[in-house]
Amino acid sequence: MKWDCGPTYSEWYEARQKWHLWFAWHPVRIGSHDCRWLEYLWRKGIPCGTSQGVMWDWLYKPAPKDAQEL
Repeated sequence: MKWDCGPTYSEWYEARQKWHLWFAWHPVRIGSHDCRWLEYLWRKGIPCGTSQGVMWDWLYKPAPKDAQEL
């Protein structure tokens, strides 16, 4: 039997560092006086190594209104 079991850890790690569409299920700040919640945004991760593993800082930017269709 064969099935797709998803990306490897290195593929998943690299994908987080590229801009990707993300639904803001919690409030996020994307700029000065600009917070977004419950809408699609572009998000990009910046890994920050710690003694307990990798933590992520996130950059956000607005997505087009028709982003749900992407």
